Amino acid sequence: MTVEKNVPVPMRDGVTLRADVYRPSSPGRFPTLVYRTPYGKDDLVESGSEPTIVRAARAGYAVVAQDVRGRYHSEGEFRPYQQEGKDGYDTIEWAAAQRWSNGRVGTFGLSYPGAVQWLAAMESPPHLVSIFPAMTFDTGRHFFYFGGGFNHDWMRWILLTIAPDVRQRKGLRGAVTEKEAQSEWDRLKWQWENYLPLHNFPVLRDIAPWYYEWLEHPDDGPYWDFADVTKAYPKIAVPALNFSAWYDSNYGPLGAIGNFNGMREKGATDLARRGQRLILGPWDHGDPSEHEIKVGDLEFGPNMTFDYYGLVIRWHDRWLKEMRNGIDEGPPVRIFVMGDNVWRTENEWPLKRTRYVPYYLHSRGRANTAAGDGRLSVEGPAGADESPDHYAYEPWRPVAIENFEKMGPYDRTKIHNRQDVLVYSTEPLAEDVEITGPITAHLWAASSATDTDFCFMLYDVYPDDRAYNLAPNEAGFIRARYRTSESAPEWLTPNEPTEIIIDSMVTSNVFKKGHRIRIDITSSRFPSFDRNPNTGEPFGTSSRLITARQTLLHDTAHPSRVILPIIPRGSQGP
Repeated sequence: MTVEKNVPVPMRDGVTLRADVYRPSSPGRFPTLVYRTPYGKDDLVESGSEPTIVRAARAGYAVVAQDVRGRYHSEGEFRPYQQEGKDGYDTIEWAAAQRWSNGRVGTFGLSYPGAVQWLAAMESPPHLVSIFPAMTFDTGRHFFYFGGGFNHDWMRWILLTIAPDVRQRKGLRGAVTEKEAQSEWDRLKWQWENYLPLHNFPVLRDIAPWYYEWLEHPDDGPYWDFADVTKAYPKIAVPALNFSAWYDSNYGPLGAIGNFNGMREKGATDLARRGQRLILGPWDHGDPSEHEIKVGDLEFGPNMTFDYYGLVIRWHDRWLKEMRNGIDEGPPVRIFVMGDNVWRTENEWPLKRTRYVPYYLHSRGRANTAAGDGRLSVEGPAGADESPDHYAYEPWRPVAIENFEKMGPYDRTKIHNRQDVLVYSTEPLAEDVEITGPITAHLWAASSATDTDFCFMLYDVYPDDRAYNLAPNEAGFIRARYRTSESAPEWLTPNEPTEIIIDSMVTSNVFKKGHRIRIDITSSRFPSFDRNPNTGEPFGTSSRLITARQTLLHDTAHPSRVILPIIPRGSQGP
């Protein structure tokens, strides 16, 4: 293998990006893979991409690993995602024109390196043949705001992964290595995460001025068009393997599903429409392992192991080398069914054989905590026995998610001991129940505030009362002002019941006999999301916090329920 370091790649505006080129030692022209990253091309072991690059070069590929604009060895100003479409186009076309390339180019990468692939494909580079975008979005705004709540984890991302290089480039004071940044974060994160108002947070002003632009655009609108893949499907003409996981950041599984279905329907060519594949596994956000069988606190057995790096190469072998290796044949969807802990192929998503069953919320007004009287059943509201449930959301003591930085399934019984968390559980199941597909909550709620948040989570409750979340921390969340539109906020009328629909959750899990199905409902999920101050003031400007007194109704006129996608046991996919 031959490696060329810091090869200059000119962009159309005169900026030079730098790339390392890996290729077979033998002479010739090779199919070419492009990997673009903000995390440092010199640190591919840490990013998890080195195995793919080395294996690809040994398999007869030239691989271009590039620092994106404004990062490490590349010139220019870093503005996350906003420049990646044009820079990706220019890099792909540059690679195709090199003496060591045969002109057929593919891309791969996960998270940010996954997103840049779609952004480049939106520009329709002529020599792009196939893409492997893993764990990324379909609608760019959902990378930053989900359900209208701001993903507070961006602060951590900037301070841990972006800030050290920026400080070195600009000569700023502060941590200049990831180790120093981690130590600083561990010491100050509680102070930083709780800082109000968000717009006045001083630490990122010189490091990431674009962060404050994000805060200035909480509504959906033209600002976010630079990263809206959904509007560009008719311009994208390449096969894509859409890859994510049940415990990926929530934009990941929803983005993979959205892009898979959107491209199948609207892709620019018949080949692009037919060439879409979808894989959803049991992992969290990161490269799946060939050896690991555990995510979070749960083991999923030997079927969980996965040769991700080999899959990247097989995918591009099919399209760049035109090898008939079967990867594009058969059912286009492959999912890992948790509980049974098996892989299964399907013809579509969601599954045609799904039975969407409403599970209704019940109580006599005391559903607070797991020790309360909240129940979940397929029976409708029971009239006089259905008293509303109440709790107080106090933003200065939000429901804090343990292990939110680690991701994955964890026992959340501590949360279910809080009085500001409503808990509804089924009786122990008499038989196995499979839930695979989108989960939607219809909550009839009233609040004393003009704006507040509501969120729910689905749990698998074991016979010993351990309760494991079945979706990422960002799933199942809505900011009330965005309940009907993400572009036109609508404030609540205080204490007036309104139906809140939350439809941002997917999973696949078999609840075993003797287990229980549970949902919880509360009004904060911190620090995954910023805290709603309940004041109705413009987003990010308030340092004033007030209590929201929340009411959840579940009577015959207000049938609060969660719609579960039941897959009949014994039914088979293709």
